[in-house]
Amino acid sequence: MAVMKRDKAKIDAGCMILAGGEGRRLSPDKPLLEVDGLPIIERVCRVVEKLFAKIVIVTNTPEKYEYLGIPCVADLRPGCGPLMGIYSGFQALGHETVFACAADMPFVQEDIVRAEFEEIAGCDVLVPYPDGYPEFLHAFYRQSCMPIVKRHLDAGIYKIDSLHESCNIKHLKDDWFALHEFTDIAGMAFVNINKPTDYERWRKGKDEQLTMAVPDLIEPALLAQIKRQLVENETLLQNESAGVYDSLWHHSLRVAQIARFLASKDDTNQDAAFLAGLLHDLGKFAGGKYHVDNVAEEELAAQMTESLLKNTRQADLIPAIQEGLLSLYREDVEPGGVGRVLYDADRLDKLGNMGVAQFFAKNALRRKSLGNDLFLRASIELTYAHHAPHTLKTPTGRKLAETRAARVDLFYRGLMEEWQELGLGSYSIRMMDVGGVEFVLVFPEQCACGSRLDIHTDIKDSVKCRSAQVSYQCPNCNKLMDFSFCLPNIKGLPPRQEKSER
Repeated sequence: MAVMKRDKAKIDAGCMILAGGEGRRLSPDKPLLEVDGLPIIERVCRVVEKLFAKIVIVTNTPEKYEYLGIPCVADLRPGCGPLMGIYSGFQALGHETVFACAADMPFVQEDIVRAEFEEIAGCDVLVPYPDGYPEFLHAFYRQSCMPIVKRHLDAGIYKIDSLHESCNIKHLKDDWFALHEFTDIAGMAFVNINKPTDYERWRKGKDEQLTMAVPDLIEPALLAQIKRQLVENETLLQNESAGVYDSLWHHSLRVAQIARFLASKDDTNQDAAFLAGLLHDLGKFAGGKYHVDNVAEEELAAQMTESLLKNTRQADLIPAIQEGLLSLYREDVEPGGVGRVLYDADRLDKLGNMGVAQFFAKNALRRKSLGNDLFLRASIELTYAHHAPHTLKTPTGRKLAETRAARVDLFYRGLMEEWQELGLGSYSIRMMDVGGVEFVLVFPEQCACGSRLDIHTDIKDSVKCRSAQVSYQCPNCNKLMDFSFCLPNIKGLPPRQEKSER
């Protein structure tokens, strides 16, 4: 039965984004500088809009931020620093509690802000202390402190830390971050972009700091556009929880690099191979859906490739890339060099130790924990690994697949053995012939009710592939467990059924 998806409730507080700095050390338009292809203030807005129902931007240049669609308010008295910004924003929001956030913090974390709000009781101001230093521009303020703020402003005292002398301030220090398991993300969450060196360090975003090198053939704007489409569509698809989903982007980057490596061994254009890897999943979750209007993702990716590259210096690579993309699923298209290395790169990224790691990471994103359902789906990994050494299309790919397939088999057999040794359940790994195709299936020895399970298998046509259908059913309690997956290009597959014309 389907479970209704629910968004997290909004925080019972207002939010002000402070964008009033003069930017003397970097730029007066600092909030509009892009980090990873998106203006910093827009990154902040995307997070706080999930958290608060009422938001204002405190700025003396509202024309710069009107495009965001968020109300802008000016300092009641310009030139008095962020303390005046906090006071002005508070008056505009009219809320008992307000979260103040600087507009130059590109990696604000939703979970940290929510946890901070839970600590607000019994204080006037709640201030986190990442790395031992107070962060007053990532803090909650209550109405009770506003008279004190006003007295300080009237007296010409503009430093925020002067509130220590007059307000009841709660400090969230290292032990609080450790208790909430935020230690690893706190360093990113409180990053400020203040100086040119800060911006140069972070402008490519947190994900690209340790990423693989990207060839010079791709302009930064094009790379950012490809990433944005992949991330936005995957995030839209996974809309049952807040956050940004970028697993498809990282998979595409890896496939691009593997394709370029294989191309160097296969006498294939390395630039075309890299771009094909980067673009191959662009149509996968288009519009936040899977196979929109029953159009295969490769068809969409080929169309989007034309749109993205037609006015760039890579335009001459479009035909080879499109041919490679379409050959991933169309039986009437014989793969050329790009198609061969792209096919192998996509499968090698999901094979061996890398494949095992991704299997568990992807299922964790889908909130599937280690247990019965996950073990059954390991059948997909084992079947792909079994066929990889003789279905990959390049000599280098097949050689790599032999070693990696053995690693996959060894891991899952060891996992099932450990599970059984501890009395957690009993599974076997069986070879089965289904329509002339060998499946490697993880089989539960019995149902939770104690009865043995019946297994049913079939091969059917789906939008882009021949699909394996596997179900386990208990004849006693009638419990049903099933899954399906696209089969690799294996010789001996039954022919596709011709679609009847209407």
